[in-house]
Amino acid sequence: MRTAIVKQVLDVFGPWRSLRWTDTNPRRIFDFWPSKAFMWEMTCLLEADWYIVPQVLDYGYTRQAVLNHPGRKEAILRHAQGIVSPDQIPFSEYDLVISIDPILPVPTNSTTLFAYYMQEHWDALYTESRKRPLAGYDLFLDHLLEAPAKLSTLPQPVAFPYMRAPRIARSAFPEEKANAAWVDWRLLCTLSLSDDEAAWAAAKKRLEDYLGMPAVCLSNGNQSQFGFTDPPLWGDPARYLQALARCKYYVGMGLIHGAGASLGDAAALGCLCIGDVRKAYHRLICHPDCLCPDLLQLPATVKRLASSPQLQAEALRWQDEKLRQLFLEQPLALLHEAHAMKSARLGSGSSEIASRASREQLQEAGDRRPLLRRAHALFSSLAGQVPRPRGC
Repeated sequence: MRTAIVKQVLDVFGPWRSLRWTDTNPRRIFDFWPSKAFMWEMTCLLEADWYIVPQVLDYGYTRQAVLNHPGRKEAILRHAQGIVSPDQIPFSEYDLVISIDPILPVPTNSTTLFAYYMQEHWDALYTESRKRPLAGYDLFLDHLLEAPAKLSTLPQPVAFPYMRAPRIARSAFPEEKANAAWVDWRLLCTLSLSDDEAAWAAAKKRLEDYLGMPAVCLSNGNQSQFGFTDPPLWGDPARYLQALARCKYYVGMGLIHGAGASLGDAAALGCLCIGDVRKAYHRLICHPDCLCPDLLQLPATVKRLASSPQLQAEALRWQDEKLRQLFLEQPLALLHEAHAMKSARLGSGSSEIASRASREQLQEAGDRRPLLRRAHALFSSLAGQVPRPRGC
């Protein structure tokens, strides 16, 4: 599926340069990518081109991440490269265009499928988008998974996670696992009740004593909101993924923020994941014996998992199967279905969209074409059990 991903220049996440996939690869793309590995696996899976467009929409995220901080806007404009006007993007070359936020003028009578994520779920536009896609888009991709899981019409909001590509992730970061636990920064923030670096270090030491193993956390989130630095830390997501891939365990507890997408990073890299039962992605990915209702159950859960090779093998199989079903096959199937629906509506007939990228995407899924009904039923049943996130 020929795919383009489009973001505004003042979006701190993703690459800071327009680029074609044919000019890069899963590791080299980080040369232009600071901050977190937002949509990296999805980019690699879809072999997507990235376009950076001028700022057309300032909203809650833009203000909180950039405009409320003197000097950030100017720094981004100094370092961003290849900014193009939306009318210079060859939309007709693509089967799918995904933008971060509804920022594009969607052409009429085009068989290209236009979809968007919202960068932040706490923004008012996210709430509006869950009712109906904005600005003429075909799909709103609800990464909190509160929208319907099954496609019934266009336009429509749909439950749609950030897609995962374990084969690509493990090939790009083939690290040997150490007997250590990666801990989400939210856990240290919760344990220390502070953003202070010394308090985090003390909380980390206490946690290591409880867990009986080293704890790893690489984050400057307590020093700079959204991990912003000037100059940018080019390649920082690769350093994060490499360090994460070296940890045998991932512990994702603490403050309730969003759906828990960083656990997906860990699972894709083959870490054994201990998750929070209140977070949507954790409930979808984690083995039931690796979910904690609260922090009090965390030490016992980690120790039970660490002491049982049988449970470890079972948990890894469980995680891989959920990633394949719910974060790869089902989303791909929905995109193909939506494109065919739009093409048929415009009189172009149903589309198989059988391109080189599509074949490799299906190979990533184990050369098993997704069964739509099975995937929809499974995803709907699991997503329906996920409570709405609390807090922001």
